[in-house]
Amino acid sequence: MNNPREKLLEVAFNEIYHCGYNATSIDKILKQASMNKGSMYHFFKSKKELGLAVVNEKINSYIEDKYAILLKYEKNICDEMLKLIKNRNNFDFNSGCKLNNLMQELSPIDEDFKIALEKVYLRFENIIEEVLIKAVKKGEIKHNDPKSLSMYVVASIEGCLGTAKKSQDGKYFQTCIGELENYLNSLKINK
Repeated sequence: MNNPREKLLEVAFNEIYHCGYNATSIDKILKQASMNKGSMYHFFKSKKELGLAVVNEKINSYIEDKYAILLKYEKNICDEMLKLIKNRNNFDFNSGCKLNNLMQELSPIDEDFKIALEKVYLRFENIIEEVLIKAVKKGEIKHNDPKSLSMYVVASIEGCLGTAKKSQDGKYFQTCIGELENYLNSLKINK
């Protein structure tokens, strides 16, 4: 990675993900990035500005990269969504969800983080809503309120990830997400 700003963001992203924002020090980030404070302050005025960049750039990209692919499907839409949701290969159940961890830690105590994190979270819900609207229009499922359903789906994903993190075991995620799958399958229109 030749771009020093990107390297700093990547190291900060990983540190914040594994340790939490408040437990992550600038010194630790700089040491792992092999950079000095002057280099950091060239790109970011403070730890908070760096943290907000992590949310706006890294976590937002993570959600976009993982879920926006669902928008391309034209058939078997819910099946494809469930397949993606259930696929947690190489997921760190000990550390949990990148987005939800920061929402739990920072939204109640910092308005700037609350706004940035909510924007990412709402994008996550909007992607799922678009997918569900398409599934309804294509006659794959029947539901009168895809927006509310998208909130439920995202909340279920986040809750299932939290349940797995609590136990630090992916089997709890699979069990929990199986109930979401059962519910979504109950909405399918048999042709």
